[in-house]
Amino acid sequence: MQHLFHVAAGAHRAESAAPGALEAVRSSGGWLWLDVVDFTAEEALGIGRAFGFDPIAMEDVTDLGEFPKVDAYEEHAFVVAHGVAADPTRLRTSEYDAFVAPGYLVTFHREDFPEFGWVRERVQEPGWLAGSGPDQLFARIAETGAARFEPLVDGLEERVLETESRALAGDHTVVGEVQALRRDALLLRKIVGPLRDTFTRLGTEELHGIGERARLRSQSVRDHYFRIAESLDTAQAVLGAVLETYRSTVAERTNEAMKVLTVFTAVLLPMSLVAGIYGMNFARMPELGWRLGYLWALVVMALLGLGLWVYFARRGFIGGPRWRQAPRVVGKGLADLVRLTLKPITGVAGLLVGRPGKDEEKAGKGYAGPAAQ
Repeated sequence: MQHLFHVAAGAHRAESAAPGALEAVRSSGGWLWLDVVDFTAEEALGIGRAFGFDPIAMEDVTDLGEFPKVDAYEEHAFVVAHGVAADPTRLRTSEYDAFVAPGYLVTFHREDFPEFGWVRERVQEPGWLAGSGPDQLFARIAETGAARFEPLVDGLEERVLETESRALAGDHTVVGEVQALRRDALLLRKIVGPLRDTFTRLGTEELHGIGERARLRSQSVRDHYFRIAESLDTAQAVLGAVLETYRSTVAERTNEAMKVLTVFTAVLLPMSLVAGIYGMNFARMPELGWRLGYLWALVVMALLGLGLWVYFARRGFIGGPRWRQAPRVVGKGLADLVRLTLKPITGVAGLLVGRPGKDEEKAGKGYAGPAAQ
């Protein structure tokens, strides 16, 4: 599907035209935007021949999976970028290509991205273009596409915080969730990095077809991708720490269980020893003839067990800190240190309202003393 828009010289809005009138529109002055959606290879090559695009650039258009880049030609600039695909089932990106020249903007994309549909509606509104050219129109499309990455990054940060709390609670489903988030974060990072480099070139280099105002807007797009890349790097590091937190929580619980079992074994072992000794079937065991032997054996075993229990408790093997109480204090961070940053502000505020400081109060007391005398 092709969408053709023509902007007459000095006009502030675009007029929709039939794709078959491409040659007439090109010869009528002004500039045009040809947006090609869900194209075939033959269709793309035909448009490339009509505009005289380089065959190597057209190979990049027809071959899917190109990484973002910008190539400079004598008559135009060729840009390969990626946008977030409108697929609610899974996260993925899709490629779009643009040829930018002083008299035209030609874009190719397999999927109809929301940013392209939004711009197609806006270009026909009076005053929206405001004297913009093809380069600024492409920069607006790219800026809108970059903004669509930000909700993904914000959602990723929220998911990371959620998984961190679940990791502290020992939720076994955290492992699968973290792996899925790391996979998606890596997918975005592999695309966002080259996008940042691409728009760095568009914002700093003097390319044919890219004017000063378009370069300024491209710098804004670069800043978008720079912040997104930083957030993705941070999220990946935190996700790795979340896995370590989960492993530490599981190991702590295992150690707690092993410690309890060990304590019970150590307490019962002397009792078993006493019971084993007096359970032997020897004919001559003096204690077996005692009237209170059975009672004394029970008392000795009870004292041994109680004594070992007290010993282990004093050594800290029993009644130590509970790991499940950790989430109650996680998140405090540097909050208790914020008051330190307020001290200089409080002092300055006191001077502004005319409150005397400690030195002034002491001076006042020193002066009042002689007067009282």
